[in-house]
Amino acid sequence: MKKAEYDFVVRSIVEELVSFLMEDYKMPMLEAFDKIYNSHIFEKLQDKSTGLYLRSSAYVYEYLKKEL
Repeated sequence: MKKAEYDFVVRSIVEELVSFLMEDYKMPMLEAFDKIYNSHIFEKLQDKSTGLYLRSSAYVYEYLKKEL
């Protein structure tokens, strides 16, 4: 997978995670982005070797909720 494709996948997952947080926790958008970008889950998303970026947004969200 090319870097541009990988970056697109990660950005897409992050966007969905933001939507989930906004809906489930009534969280403002900027706060949701902040929570995600400062999470361990985001670190793992950025590490290709974890393969987390290959999972669905809902799957990643379950781990994010546990972390939060």
